[in-house]
Amino acid sequence: MEKRLKYHLNVIGHYLLIGWLIFIVMTILVGLLSYIVMKSNPHFVRGLMTGLSAKFPGATDNWHAFWAILLNNERVTFTMMLVGMIPIPFLYWISYVVTCASVGLVLGIYAAKLGISGAFGAFVLGILPHGIFEMSAMIVAVALAAQVNKALRQSIKRFFANPHYEKSPLDAKAIAVQYVAIVVPVIAFAAIIEGFITPVLLRLIVH
Repeated sequence: MEKRLKYHLNVIGHYLLIGWLIFIVMTILVGLLSYIVMKSNPHFVRGLMTGLSAKFPGATDNWHAFWAILLNNERVTFTMMLVGMIPIPFLYWISYVVTCASVGLVLGIYAAKLGISGAFGAFVLGILPHGIFEMSAMIVAVALAAQVNKALRQSIKRFFANPHYEKSPLDAKAIAVQYVAIVVPVIAFAAIIEGFITPVLLRLIVH
């Protein structure tokens, strides 16, 4: 068990590197594209900014926001694990890539309305504090789902009697331990920050 846990942790480290590179590239590309589009539609941008401001919970709504964020993000990561059971590679990346793109979209909106400095402030104050934990937890979920997916695909190939395919049995216990010990609590911690701290920080920019 200890050996398998060490192996999975090494894989997770590799995926964290890849995942954060994807985050950087997707955020920049989508952010620039959305900035160009939004800059030519100022009325649309004003409406979006008004909507974003209205979504920031007040003090009495923080708990509601926290639970909504927590349940949504835990559901997303758990869905990644389920998708990993579909014997098609890379499907488990979809939710993560879409999340990266959504971050770029939000930053593009802020840049069109408040300028590059405003977008940078939104990233530092409104995304980074909780995002560094939330995105890392999502990457870990992707890494675990990838290992489930690989083992299942190899099992299918062995089923069709391919003697040259390397055997890689799935250690479900090691996967489950790391999911419960890493993904679940980190997602919860990110939700606390996003629900209680992020709205306060973002109001400094929007208002």
